[in-house]
Amino acid sequence: MEEKKKNKVKITVAGTEYTVLTHESDEYTKNLAKEVDESIREMCTNGRISITAAAILTAVNLCDRIRKYEQEAESLGEQIEGYLEAASEQLNKYNSLKRENDKLRRDIEIYRKRLSEEKPGIHEPSPLSEPCRPLRKAVAVSEQEEAAEDETKFFDTLNSGFKGIRNESGES
Repeated sequence: MEEKKKNKVKITVAGTEYTVLTHESDEYTKNLAKEVDESIREMCTNGRISITAAAILTAVNLCDRIRKYEQEAESLGEQIEGYLEAASEQLNKYNSLKRENDKLRRDIEIYRKRLSEEKPGIHEPSPLSEPCRPLRKAVAVSEQEEAAEDETKFFDTLNSGFKGIRNESGES
């Protein structure tokens, strides 16, 4: 890997000029120095503290910002890992369902071929035939129950007639 060339950049912070060796661009380095300089100057004008104390407080503030950004970056990294894990799980579910769907489609084709071989005139089973089977059974049972009720009524009527005939003849 090629190492970047170090730049010598002259910066001024709190009225003192420094030469800094850095891999960063001149513009970037000067903007950092400007931010530090402004922070130190602001602290010096807002209170009666020395440049050294202002520099130390600026360093502490900048370290605090860095730490918070690092924690935020770590939290975002954990969120991304969670999203990637969830996406991976969903992809696995999708692939599993796709395999199952493909298998079912192959099974359907096999059953269609068998059906057409057994009954050459039938090429496509009715899409309603299978779901209607329980309904047909229920209708058949209902019809049987109605027939049984009709028979019961018939025998009850017949029985009543016999009772009437018995009563008229004096039999009980």
